[in-house]
Amino acid sequence: MFSKKIISKITFCIFMFFSCVAFFVQAQEESAEEAPAQEENAPQQSQQKIKDFYLSNFKEDGSKEWEVEGKEAVIHEEYVDIDKMNANYYAENDVIKVTSDTAKLNKENMDVHLQGNVEIKNNEGVKLETNSLDWQRNQNYIQTEDIVKTTKDNMQITGKGLAADTQFKKADFEEDVEVIFPDEGTGDVTTATCTGPLEIEYSAGMAIFNDNVIVTHPQGKLFSDKATLFFDTEGKQIIKVVSEGHVKIVKDNNRSFARKATYYAPEQRIVLEGRPRIVYHPEEGKGLKFP
Repeated sequence: MFSKKIISKITFCIFMFFSCVAFFVQAQEESAEEAPAQEENAPQQSQQKIKDFYLSNFKEDGSKEWEVEGKEAVIHEEYVDIDKMNANYYAENDVIKVTSDTAKLNKENMDVHLQGNVEIKNNEGVKLETNSLDWQRNQNYIQTEDIVKTTKDNMQITGKGLAADTQFKKADFEEDVEVIFPDEGTGDVTTATCTGPLEIEYSAGMAIFNDNVIVTHPQGKLFSDKATLFFDTEGKQIIKVVSEGHVKIVKDNNRSFARKATYYAPEQRIVLEGRPRIVYHPEEGKGLKFP
């Protein structure tokens, strides 16, 4: 699964970026206040515009910590509009990049709205793409109602709507969820879909797929009302998958039914519980023979 540490660094990058923008805006406003007063009948400007701005900060050792650039920043009384935003945060052994067509910063509470081609990525291969993203600073909360795609290496999570805390202790992909994850050892690709939501609790090492769950693997398909995936947050390996409610497993022409099915990944073993039933159709010529 996606590392909570990586996602936390990404959200910290967003925080650093908009904090520095707020500082820059404050400096601009103080500069404007110190400027000579306009004549009484002169037109009053309701906003300030800053073209092609660039900000950066350096660490004590002289290395760059972050940099921000934009085509234009328009400073209003209550908020700041930024056009063509591009920000880089230089973490230890990593660079986190945040881009969007526009950004709106609330000057009072520092809430942020990113709009248009929002992309957050880093050198470790993690990428988040969506059309909009809201960040509520005081609540440490990010949210979007648009389609979200997150990728790392060959693993991908797609869904409509995302709600998460900025530490990604808990993240919910709201609707029409699809998760694709390949097995690095065998090369087999497993796809899991559900109506949603997909609830991920990183601290507990658990991901819950809700409603109309379908797991597709080269060896067959598994259908259930709900499936809970337990994973090792350190080793990034699946421990087990517990499927519940109207469980059906399809392999070739064979069917298995139960109220609950538990798949133990290390042993590649499955246990059926709750009135298990197996319907077996042997291939022609390979059925059981009696004397």
